[in-house]
Amino acid sequence: MSASARRHDPRSFDHLPVVFNRFAELVGGPLNDYLAKRLPPSGERAVDLGCGTGQHAWQLSRVFGEVLAVDLSRPMLLYAQHHRSAANIHYQQRDLLDITPDRDGVFDFVLSTHTLHHLPDLSSVLQQIRSLARPGGEVVLIDNVDPRHQAPRRWFRAEARRALRADLLHHRRPIREAIELYRLSTHPGWLDHLATDVFLGSDEFEAVYGAAFPGAEFTPMYRTRAMHWHGE
Repeated sequence: MSASARRHDPRSFDHLPVVFNRFAELVGGPLNDYLAKRLPPSGERAVDLGCGTGQHAWQLSRVFGEVLAVDLSRPMLLYAQHHRSAANIHYQQRDLLDITPDRDGVFDFVLSTHTLHHLPDLSSVLQQIRSLARPGGEVVLIDNVDPRHQAPRRWFRAEARRALRADLLHHRRPIREAIELYRLSTHPGWLDHLATDVFLGSDEFEAVYGAAFPGAEFTPMYRTRAMHWHGE
């Protein structure tokens, strides 16, 4: 797909780095806390599959000596390189399916957040991701879940209104920030993208991911499941 076509494809993030990044900054605290609690004190190599604007690659870089961070979207990577560069983060525009042990070696820690629902043949993808973990390594995979599999734009708008009311009534965040989050949540390009997403249900997620990663720990979050697996 050409760069021009990707900019007009609602499934692409090429036109959304600023929106995506700020939205993640405002709502990503629980995910960042989850990840921080599961990172080791230190390690040699980590990989972030679908790194977006680099928020989690930066978090990994505080722990690991080397971080490979890959994403299909060049605009997202340019944002990450500009705002979250570090000597030990290697941002690369690559399909995560191209990351293999033969080409890239194995890693102490393998991470992917809110990316894998975009890929077909998920079971094969999960097996490939597992192959990237060194013996004794760890894998954390996080993605959205929805029993309907796909939610319409009107549902996301309604959720944005509900969140705004709750933020204002219960003083969950400053007024200006609450309004900013509402505007980001109802951004036309963001809604276009969300309406194309197709998710597993919660039970399906645990069945499919658990088949590839036996004994994994699953943690529910808002419309999300997180999986943490320790390699043998």
